[in-house]
Amino acid sequence: MVRPIACALLSLCLALGAGQAVADKVVAGMTAPPFTLETPDDAEFSFPADRKGQAGILLFWATWCPYCKAVMPHLQQIVEDYSDYGVEVYAIDFKDDGDPVAMMEELGYAFTVLPLGDLVADEYGVLSAPGILVVDQAGTVVYRRRPTRAPPGKAIAEVWNEEVREALDEALGRKREGA
Repeated sequence: MVRPIACALLSLCLALGAGQAVADKVVAGMTAPPFTLETPDDAEFSFPADRKGQAGILLFWATWCPYCKAVMPHLQQIVEDYSDYGVEVYAIDFKDDGDPVAMMEELGYAFTVLPLGDLVADEYGVLSAPGILVVDQAGTVVYRRRPTRAPPGKAIAEVWNEEVREALDEALGRKREGA
Protein backbone atom coordinates (compact mmCIF):
# COMPACT_ATOMS: atom_id res chain seq x y z
CA MET A 1 0.00 0.00 0.00
CA VAL A 2 2.83 2.43 0.83
CA ARG A 3 4.64 1.74 -2.44
CA PRO A 4 1.68 2.75 -4.74
CA ILE A 5 1.16 5.96 -2.72
CA ALA A 6 4.87 6.79 -2.89
CA CYS A 7 4.89 6.15 -6.65
CA ALA A 8 1.82 8.35 -7.10
CA LEU A 9 3.42 11.17 -5.10
CA LEU A 10 6.68 10.87 -7.03
CA SER A 11 4.77 10.97 -10.33
CA LEU A 12 2.87 14.04 -9.21
CA CYS A 13 6.07 15.82 -8.16
CA LEU A 14 7.75 14.99 -11.45
CA ALA A 15 4.71 16.18 -13.40
CA LEU A 16 4.59 19.45 -11.49
CA GLY A 17 8.32 19.93 -11.90
CA ALA A 18 8.08 19.24 -15.63
CA GLY A 19 5.38 21.88 -15.92
CA GLN A 20 7.65 24.42 -14.25
CA ALA A 21 10.46 23.53 -16.64
CA VAL A 22 8.15 24.19 -19.57
CA ALA A 23 7.16 27.54 -18.10
CA ASP A 24 10.83 28.48 -17.74
CA LYS A 25 11.95 27.60 -21.28
CA VAL A 26 13.07 31.17 -22.01
CA VAL A 27 14.18 33.36 -19.12
CA ALA A 28 16.08 36.60 -18.64
CA GLY A 29 19.70 36.18 -19.68
CA MET A 30 18.94 33.74 -22.51
CA THR A 31 19.08 34.47 -26.22
CA ALA A 32 15.55 34.83 -27.57
CA PRO A 33 14.80 31.88 -29.89
CA PRO A 34 14.26 32.84 -33.53
CA PHE A 35 10.85 32.36 -35.12
CA THR A 36 8.98 33.21 -38.30
CA LEU A 37 5.27 34.03 -38.44
CA GLU A 38 2.96 35.24 -41.17
CA THR A 39 1.72 38.82 -40.87
CA PRO A 40 -1.89 39.82 -41.61
CA ASP A 41 -0.81 41.00 -45.09
CA ASP A 42 0.63 37.53 -45.90
CA ALA A 43 4.27 38.59 -45.52
CA GLU A 44 6.70 36.72 -43.30
CA PHE A 45 8.10 38.28 -40.16
CA SER A 46 11.30 36.69 -38.86
CA PHE A 47 12.49 37.41 -35.36
CA PRO A 48 15.12 38.58 -34.61
CA ALA A 49 16.26 39.23 -38.20
CA ASP A 50 13.47 41.72 -39.00
CA ARG A 51 14.10 43.54 -35.72
CA LYS A 52 17.25 45.06 -37.23
CA GLY A 53 19.21 45.12 -33.99
CA GLN A 54 16.67 47.18 -32.05
CA ALA A 55 15.35 46.42 -28.58
CA GLY A 56 11.77 45.15 -28.64
CA ILE A 57 8.89 43.80 -26.62
CA LEU A 58 7.32 40.41 -27.27
CA LEU A 59 3.68 40.47 -26.17
CA PHE A 60 1.96 37.08 -26.15
CA TRP A 61 -1.72 37.97 -26.01
CA ALA A 62 -5.30 37.03 -26.87
CA THR A 63 -8.40 39.05 -27.71
CA TRP A 64 -10.26 37.61 -24.71
CA CYS A 65 -7.53 38.48 -22.17
CA PRO A 66 -8.47 41.26 -19.69
CA TYR A 67 -4.84 41.59 -18.53
CA CYS A 68 -3.76 42.15 -22.14
CA LYS A 69 -6.38 44.85 -22.63
CA ALA A 70 -5.19 46.57 -19.44
CA VAL A 71 -1.49 46.59 -20.35
CA MET A 72 -1.78 47.47 -24.06
CA PRO A 73 -2.25 51.24 -23.58
CA HIS A 74 0.92 51.27 -21.47
CA LEU A 75 2.84 49.37 -24.15
CA GLN A 76 1.60 51.82 -26.79
CA GLN A 77 2.88 54.69 -24.67
CA ILE A 78 6.23 52.91 -24.35
CA VAL A 79 6.44 52.62 -28.15
CA GLU A 80 5.86 56.37 -28.37
CA ASP A 81 8.23 57.26 -25.51
CA TYR A 82 11.03 55.08 -26.88
CA SER A 83 10.53 55.89 -30.57
CA ASP A 84 14.02 57.42 -30.80
CA TYR A 85 15.37 53.96 -29.90
CA GLY A 86 13.24 52.07 -32.43
CA VAL A 87 11.45 50.02 -29.76
CA GLU A 88 8.50 48.07 -31.13
CA VAL A 89 5.91 45.70 -29.73
CA TYR A 90 5.52 42.35 -31.48
CA ALA A 91 1.99 41.23 -30.57
CA ILE A 92 1.98 37.44 -30.88
CA ASP A 93 -1.58 36.17 -30.66
CA PHE A 94 -2.10 32.71 -29.13
CA LYS A 95 -4.80 30.55 -27.53
CA ASP A 96 -7.37 32.64 -29.35
CA ASP A 97 -10.49 32.13 -31.47
CA GLY A 98 -11.08 35.88 -31.84
CA ASP A 99 -9.90 38.22 -34.59
CA PRO A 100 -6.64 39.76 -33.37
CA VAL A 101 -6.16 41.87 -36.50
CA ALA A 102 -9.61 43.46 -36.25
CA MET A 103 -9.16 44.11 -32.54
CA MET A 104 -5.76 45.73 -33.01
CA GLU A 105 -7.13 47.90 -35.83
CA GLU A 106 -10.09 48.89 -33.66
CA LEU A 107 -7.83 49.82 -30.73
CA GLY A 108 -5.36 51.64 -32.97
CA TYR A 109 -2.15 50.36 -31.41
CA ALA A 110 1.05 50.57 -33.46
CA PHE A 111 2.12 46.98 -32.79
CA THR A 112 3.35 44.40 -35.27
CA VAL A 113 0.47 41.91 -35.13
CA LEU A 114 1.46 38.27 -35.53
CA PRO A 115 -1.56 35.95 -35.52
CA LEU A 116 -1.35 32.19 -35.02
CA GLY A 117 1.52 32.29 -32.56
CA ASP A 118 0.67 29.17 -30.54
CA LEU A 119 3.83 27.28 -31.54
CA VAL A 120 6.01 30.29 -30.73
CA ALA A 121 4.32 30.62 -27.33
CA ASP A 122 5.07 26.94 -26.72
CA GLU A 123 8.70 27.41 -27.75
CA TYR A 124 9.02 30.35 -25.33
CA GLY A 125 7.20 28.48 -22.57
CA VAL A 126 4.41 31.06 -22.37
CA LEU A 127 1.48 29.35 -20.70
CA SER A 128 -0.79 32.30 -19.98
CA ALA A 129 -1.54 35.73 -21.35
CA PRO A 130 -0.09 38.21 -21.33
CA GLY A 131 3.40 36.93 -21.80
CA ILE A 132 5.69 39.95 -21.85
CA LEU A 133 9.38 39.73 -22.67
CA VAL A 134 11.85 42.53 -23.35
CA VAL A 135 14.66 41.67 -25.76
CA ASP A 136 17.72 43.90 -26.02
CA GLN A 137 19.58 44.93 -29.16
CA ALA A 138 21.78 41.82 -29.03
CA GLY A 139 18.75 39.50 -28.88
CA THR A 140 19.04 38.67 -25.18
CA VAL A 141 15.91 38.45 -23.05
CA VAL A 142 16.35 41.05 -20.31
CA TYR A 143 12.86 40.80 -18.77
CA ARG A 144 10.10 38.23 -18.54
CA ARG A 145 6.82 38.94 -16.79
CA ARG A 146 6.35 36.81 -13.72
CA PRO A 147 3.06 35.06 -12.95
CA THR A 148 0.60 36.97 -10.80
CA ARG A 149 -2.54 36.38 -8.82
CA ALA A 150 -3.41 40.08 -8.94
CA PRO A 151 -6.74 40.90 -10.54
CA PRO A 152 -6.70 42.37 -14.05
CA GLY A 153 -6.86 46.11 -14.26
CA LYS A 154 -5.00 49.35 -13.92
CA ALA A 155 -2.87 48.47 -10.86
CA ILE A 156 -1.16 45.37 -12.27
CA ALA A 157 -0.81 46.98 -15.72
CA GLU A 158 1.05 49.87 -14.09
CA VAL A 159 3.39 47.45 -12.32
CA TRP A 160 4.21 45.72 -15.62
CA ASN A 161 4.62 49.11 -17.33
CA GLU A 162 7.22 50.12 -14.75
CA GLU A 163 9.06 46.78 -15.00
CA VAL A 164 9.20 46.95 -18.82
CA ARG A 165 10.44 50.54 -18.72
CA GLU A 166 13.17 49.63 -16.20
CA ALA A 167 14.31 46.74 -18.40
CA LEU A 168 14.34 48.89 -21.52
CA ASP A 169 16.18 51.73 -19.80
CA GLU A 170 18.85 49.34 -18.58
CA ALA A 171 19.16 47.64 -21.98
CA LEU A 172 19.39 50.97 -23.79
CA GLY A 173 21.67 52.65 -21.26
CA ARG A 174 18.97 55.28 -20.84
CA LYS A 175 18.79 57.33 -17.65
CA ARG A 176 15.48 57.16 -15.86
CA GLU A 177 13.62 60.37 -15.17
CA GLY A 178 14.10 61.35 -11.55
CA ALA A 179 17.12 59.04 -11.18
